[in-house]
Amino acid sequence: MKDQYNIRYRSLLKIAGWLILLESGLMVVPLAVSLFGGEPDWKAFAIAALVAGATGGVAVAGNRGEHVRLNRREGYLLISFIWIVFSLFGMLPFMLCTHPVGLTDAFFETMSGFTTTGASIFSDVEALGRGILLWRAMIQWLGGLGIVLFLIALLPALNDSGGIALFNAEMTGISHDKLHPQIRRTAASLWLVYSVLTAVMVIFLLAGGMNLFDSLCQAMTTLSTGGFSTRNASIAAWGSPYIASVVTVFMLLGGINFLLLYNLSQRHFREVWKNDVLRSYLAIVFIAWAVTAGILAAKGERGFDSLVVAPLFHVASSITSTGFAYSDYGAWGSTAVCVTILLMLCGACAGSTTGGIKIDRISALFKNLRNEVVYTLFPRHMKSVEVGGKVVGERGLIRVMAFISIYLLLTGAGTLLMSFYGYSVTDSFFASASGMGNNGLGLGATGSGFGGLPSPLKWFMSAEMLIGRLEIFTVMVLFYKAFWRR
Repeated sequence: MKDQYNIRYRSLLKIAGWLILLESGLMVVPLAVSLFGGEPDWKAFAIAALVAGATGGVAVAGNRGEHVRLNRREGYLLISFIWIVFSLFGMLPFMLCTHPVGLTDAFFETMSGFTTTGASIFSDVEALGRGILLWRAMIQWLGGLGIVLFLIALLPALNDSGGIALFNAEMTGISHDKLHPQIRRTAASLWLVYSVLTAVMVIFLLAGGMNLFDSLCQAMTTLSTGGFSTRNASIAAWGSPYIASVVTVFMLLGGINFLLLYNLSQRHFREVWKNDVLRSYLAIVFIAWAVTAGILAAKGERGFDSLVVAPLFHVASSITSTGFAYSDYGAWGSTAVCVTILLMLCGACAGSTTGGIKIDRISALFKNLRNEVVYTLFPRHMKSVEVGGKVVGERGLIRVMAFISIYLLLTGAGTLLMSFYGYSVTDSFFASASGMGNNGLGLGATGSGFGGLPSPLKWFMSAEMLIGRLEIFTVMVLFYKAFWRR
């Protein structure tokens, strides 16, 4: 009985060791790119890989005889802990490369990468070596579906209740469905869809004239809805409506629940289309595009690129929390900025790689509001709230309301803190919403990057990124006294 309540720290350390070894192994890829490209940054990756490998090796070897068992509480602890640890090791190349940055900036950049926020402290990414650029893309791609989900797909040892606890703690949304009875098969199926879509996008970008390196980096940061680019001007650097259109399509795909994308790959078209969350997502994208295109038309803009490609790209970048840039949306006027903020707050579908509140919760909120209005008029009329074909019970609705309330409060806290440093309310709210929603878009003070923010704001935004990516409760439970009781 005692074992049921004690936190199994040795199991946590063993899994953490596996994950740190995984990160060490991944660093070998940009190390090789730097080495064969004649770039001195290979030394930074070599040192970082050795430090991570040694730490992970000690953690695994020191708990070699431990049988891994995890419950939900330990799953929450591991998830929150490992995202921070991954960022601490992942930031080493940024501190040791030929264009080194300090601790605060390195941690901010790495946390922004793993949480797929895309807010960067680098004002000139084109000055960075290819190894560093590839590492920025890789950490976003890994963080897109989830660091721990990747390990679940690899290790049979986590194909039990412990794996389910980790899956539920890292996946986003109101509820968590499985494709297969075995959680490892579910994780592997999701990563297969994710990888295939990334490869397909690389091919489409190559067809548009983008070189292989840029195509790979852009594909990884698009499907992960991360937004780190290899160019200072982001996607606008290529000046190609074709490339912008390809990126738009795959950003929108990244905003769809990957369980639905898997069903789509199995040709379950009717089942996918019946999903009300997906239909709401597409409807919001269409309405936001129509409003934005109307604003641009009223300003005298003409042509397919100006009225279709540019506004649709921006809408997709905003709602999917990707943060890529193709146009100067700040010059479109206050209404377009308001639409952008609403899209950033909304987010796309749960179970995707995106940030924000998520359409699933927004849908549950409005359906519950409708039910309350009807109940006020007809007290005997009872109707359940259904989202994605599943009934959301009273406990689920309370959790949705709590999530949205805390989400907005934290965004407001970030706005207040940033305004304390003298930034305008608009710039402050936009930056805070961008961090909390893992978006990365900037406006005004952050329009050219986040490197100029004071260090305390960078640390606060790093916390916002983590809390937003892990959807609040996974992190908040750690501050509840009863969590640590036996």
